[in-house]
Amino acid sequence: MVVLILPGVAAGVALGIVAADLGGAPSIGIELLAVGALGLLLVGVRLAGEAVPRWAGTATAAGMVVALGMVVGTLRESQTGLPSGPDSVTALVNREDELVIRGTVLDDPRPRADRQQVVLERIDAGGRPVRGRILAWLPRAVDVATGDRVAFRARLEEPQDFDGFAYRDFLARQGIGAIARTFSATVIDHQAQGPGAVAARARDALVEGLNTIVPEPEASLGAGILLGVRASIDPAVSSAFATAGLTHVVAISGWNIAIVGMLVARLLEPLRRRAGGRMLAEPITALLIGGYVVLVGSSPSVIRAALMAGALMLGHQAGSRAHAASALMLAALVMMLVAPSVLWDVGFQLSLLATAGLIAFGAPIEGRLRRWPAWLREPVALTLAAQLTTLPVILATFERVSLVAPLANVVVVPLVPLVMLASAVAAAAGILASVVQVPVVTDAVSWFAGGSAWLGLRLMIMAGTGAAALPLAAMPVAAPGWLAVAWYPGLVLLWRRANRLTPDKAPGDSIALLAVLPKPTPLRAAVRRLATLAGASVAAIARPRRAPLAMTAVLAATTLATLPDGRLHLVVLDVGQGDGILAVTPTGRSMLIDSGPDPDQTLRQLGAALPWWRRAIDVVILTHPHQDHVGGFPEVLRRFRVATILDPGKPYANPTYDRFLQLSLAERGASYRFARAGQRLSLDASSTFEIWYPNAADAAGPLPSADINNASVVGLLTVGRFSALLTGDAKTPVEDLLASRSLLRPIDILKVGHHGSSSGTSPQFLAALHPAAGLISVGAGNRYGHPHQVTIRALQNARATVLRTDRDGSIQVETDGASWTISTHGRVIQRGVARGAEAARAGTASQTPRAPTGSIPSWPFRTRRRRLASSPRAGSLTASLPIRRAWRGSRLWRRGGWKPPGSRSTWASSRPPPSSTISTSLRRATAEGSTAWWVRGSSNRWGSLSWHPPLPAIR
Repeated sequence: MVVLILPGVAAGVALGIVAADLGGAPSIGIELLAVGALGLLLVGVRLAGEAVPRWAGTATAAGMVVALGMVVGTLRESQTGLPSGPDSVTALVNREDELVIRGTVLDDPRPRADRQQVVLERIDAGGRPVRGRILAWLPRAVDVATGDRVAFRARLEEPQDFDGFAYRDFLARQGIGAIARTFSATVIDHQAQGPGAVAARARDALVEGLNTIVPEPEASLGAGILLGVRASIDPAVSSAFATAGLTHVVAISGWNIAIVGMLVARLLEPLRRRAGGRMLAEPITALLIGGYVVLVGSSPSVIRAALMAGALMLGHQAGSRAHAASALMLAALVMMLVAPSVLWDVGFQLSLLATAGLIAFGAPIEGRLRRWPAWLREPVALTLAAQLTTLPVILATFERVSLVAPLANVVVVPLVPLVMLASAVAAAAGILASVVQVPVVTDAVSWFAGGSAWLGLRLMIMAGTGAAALPLAAMPVAAPGWLAVAWYPGLVLLWRRANRLTPDKAPGDSIALLAVLPKPTPLRAAVRRLATLAGASVAAIARPRRAPLAMTAVLAATTLATLPDGRLHLVVLDVGQGDGILAVTPTGRSMLIDSGPDPDQTLRQLGAALPWWRRAIDVVILTHPHQDHVGGFPEVLRRFRVATILDPGKPYANPTYDRFLQLSLAERGASYRFARAGQRLSLDASSTFEIWYPNAADAAGPLPSADINNASVVGLLTVGRFSALLTGDAKTPVEDLLASRSLLRPIDILKVGHHGSSSGTSPQFLAALHPAAGLISVGAGNRYGHPHQVTIRALQNARATVLRTDRDGSIQVETDGASWTISTHGRVIQRGVARGAEAARAGTASQTPRAPTGSIPSWPFRTRRRRLASSPRAGSLTASLPIRRAWRGSRLWRRGGWKPPGSRSTWASSRPPPSSTISTSLRRATAEGSTAWWVRGSSNRWGSLSWHPPLPAIR
């Protein structure tokens, strides 16, 4: 009877939570009556003695335990649900007026494009405290962390259901009663203290260390696997992994924590062999695992994973599945008591059921496959065991089942420990490279560490996406909820049969076969022999002495294959509704013009366009400070070394632009300058970028049409006889100015201005340029109607080929200076012969001599040379920016970042700032600094090493 107490209480608590969620607190009375009735019945059974069958007493006692658990569960759910009443958050929703809201960030922010999602507690709305929590969408440029106190102005909205998902109930179970959206927020107090805050800072440092030497999308996947930071994982990778049954790989699960435990145990093995060492090794292991749990965030999902891992490890140490099952039920009970809403979390359901499947069926299935090699047997056994118990939930929730999961897990599961170890080493190497700079040695270590992590993660992504691309990888199946009623009793019968046939052993031990599983066939035996041979080959390569050599050879081969090819590569990146243009010169110099609205998308596009080892961008140019052009630059500046930064220097109220300026000033060795007409950047011996607009007078005077789009930097990129005009969002008034200044001439490629809107790219402008192709950077299904049919027709009438990123993806132009090709998705769309722009400018070029450019570096794998902590929280700003004084009063740039006085919000409204499609009247800036160059530092970014390249010469 004692054995039934733990499962009875756990089942009762779960039923009580369900009852409270469906019927509310009054159900407690019914549950108490049930407890009393069962108690009286139990007393009667005891008094009757042998006259009543034994099972009747057992059943009555079990029923009483369940009823008591229901009372506890109902009480806990009623205490943690969504509060109501006039002093609650729900009383303030759907009001017309905006409220000044202050709250404390509960958990790590979750970035989405140019926004980030945070849950706020300890709410003060309209000057009075209210009960409940708020889900707030803040600008991504606002640097917030767990425990920070933030303030903003917004209207509170009621959560709405969507796509058949009861989103309102989902949030209500977490105590969230309202949603707030704002386009500005201010951190008024950094309250994060204690071990959690220290762990958060350590986690951030490790993530940034990984990001500095590993490109996207591999870096975000590595951060998710190692540290549980999943917010920036490529949605395409997440979708492919879900289709292939690999979702458990991209989250901190009990398996990940068990891997950490095993690695720690291996490290402590010498200690265990000593006298009394075992008594010391176990507490150290538990302490280190606990430290890892705190490091990765101590979120409910991580705590759940730790408890599930503890259940498996306890069962393994005790040598019994019964111990593991008891530990699992205790873990589930603790989680439901602490956070009753976890019962409705699909992650909790899947984690609980999968762990139960590993305990019940992992060993029997592994025993049935005992003739298979271990590297193949274990992943297949674990996958099948987990799928047996989670299938009803998967079908009811996701309405599909992965048919390739066993195959995909065979390939990916052995990589996970290696990827975790390589990602940890890469993160530490990234941090070390920022504080210790030994010529060549630091670069070589970072190259190898970053390359090892990149290679493992790349193989994992290729395996996941390849498995997801197979025919019938996932089959859509809409299963009713009652399937579980028949499924799980059948699993219980199967489990009982396995127990009769096999001894009780811990999960993971090989035991006798299940009679219900098919026996081997000659074909299976042949496949097994081939698998054994493949496993032996893998093992030979993976020997400790051979692995570094093999890894170095692979990394060296990929590096040599991606060295500069002597051609200019101009890529219009598919960054959505915005602009992002990357130019890589024949000698490997790089220039990034604008960065789109979504930092994650921009980083993924750069990861695809640049070699994995290139973590530097020589020139960054912001054409104008609209969000769809500056949105990705803060992350670009944090992850890449940048030598030269150009900006039109026109004031504009955008928090991301503020962040861009702040990081530009904090970038050690980088030179921040105003972009002015007449400047020529000598990217290398054959490639130049000449700025046509704005000149000093343009920057000092009012904007044409009072539109910030008309502050856009316009420039001509040339190599040999090839030329491409890059126009930002410049509209017709700027085009007319360029024509009046006799700058327009025939070109090869035109980057169409303002996403192809009807406000620019006039027929007269096209007649003067006569481009062979017009490239439009535009987002699919955008609400602005870009590109406009008027612009499309004008380009077609000018006999220019029209390509657009919303339909064609990233567009790449390659040229050797004499001929050029345009391709998308690796397919050539158009070829042409350069029109001789260099010869047409021969007269003016002699008046503007080009500066010497130096040679290509002999070691191309340089790592970041600035402190990782570049955020306002830990950065160091020592200079002021003159142009900022002309607007927003007297904002101060000071050490640790700027903070507005008091607790007032930075902006007075939650309404969005003008977008890239709206003309905006701006306060007129003074002419101070409008014609001057402001340069922070003049030393070479890479010190005095002769083999490093100088900054691009600017005339």
